[in-house]
Amino acid sequence: MDAEALGTGIVAYQRQARFAGTTSDEWAHRLRDLIRSQPGVTGTVEAWNVRPVEAAAGGSNGTMLFDARYTLDGETQERPLVLRFLPAAGLFHRYDVRGQFTLQRSLAGTDVPVPPQFWLDEKGEFLTVPGYVMGQVAGTSTPMTWKASGLLMEATPKVRRRMMMGYVEALARIHALDWRALGLEWLQDRAAGSRPIEREANWYWDSLTWAAVGSYATELAPIRDWIVANEPTDAEVVLCHGDANLGNYLFDDGELTAVVDWEMAFLGAPECDLSFLRVGDQILQGDIPCPEGALSYDEIYAEYERASGRTLRHLPYFELFTAFRSAIISILAMKHFPPEVLEQFLPALKRSVALCMERARRLGVAC
Repeated sequence: MDAEALGTGIVAYQRQARFAGTTSDEWAHRLRDLIRSQPGVTGTVEAWNVRPVEAAAGGSNGTMLFDARYTLDGETQERPLVLRFLPAAGLFHRYDVRGQFTLQRSLAGTDVPVPPQFWLDEKGEFLTVPGYVMGQVAGTSTPMTWKASGLLMEATPKVRRRMMMGYVEALARIHALDWRALGLEWLQDRAAGSRPIEREANWYWDSLTWAAVGSYATELAPIRDWIVANEPTDAEVVLCHGDANLGNYLFDDGELTAVVDWEMAFLGAPECDLSFLRVGDQILQGDIPCPEGALSYDEIYAEYERASGRTLRHLPYFELFTAFRSAIISILAMKHFPPEVLEQFLPALKRSVALCMERARRLGVAC
């Protein structure tokens, strides 16, 4: 299976599994109930054109687009909206729907573009499952295999470079945020540990333990122990997007319009986000060359330093940490996919684990 088909297939299956057979009409009924319950909403509520998102963004949680018309405080509102909901079958041990909603609300008014957040149904009182509704933002995302097809490949070299610079500059703005002033201290409670990378390594380890895949846990345990023992003491703690693949950055006419999919956000070091694209592309796209105009990974690092005023440090360490996260995600996917689907994706998923082990050995980890 080539890179393009692999990326498309993974996203398509994930969405199918998360909808659990619920029809568009059922979702429309639930959405009308949710909107009708909001303070200030009166009269008739309409929700229509409910459909899965087609772009690469939003493949992790359940994500659907729809249109709504309602009266709020006496004024008719009609707008395109997005529903995000707890997946029927998820990869991870824990999904914090309230946390995603709260974090994005906290970013409103900052220079990090995120969709406006409207309504939270934390307990699933109206949606049947926990979820929230936010506004649609103009823009399109790239597929995970952005070197093979999609928005970046279709752009001219000049626009391609502008889009990638927008991605880099967005990361610099995210990392410049004062997460304490934004009230995001609660992210320190994601998992046990006294330091940021230790906590995040433990969060993924908790998912691996929950999935009960003992053989892989045995293989990865020395890497996890090394990551915790060698965490840099001079790393700056910033808000990390956590899922900084290009598919979670929306573009319209070459300009970045929104950063989406914050479910993997955590407090870490800037290098965690910066290494995400390089490690992820190595797994999914192998040696496919960057198209003309696109920034190479080293250029991404250099442009980030220019945009942020920071000097990136300990990159081999953080690239291993990112490979460790990616390996666990792949292992969880091996258990998540049914056998008939897993057969197609297994080579890439196993490659993720193998590349993590290879990086670890290069750093002297006895694994």
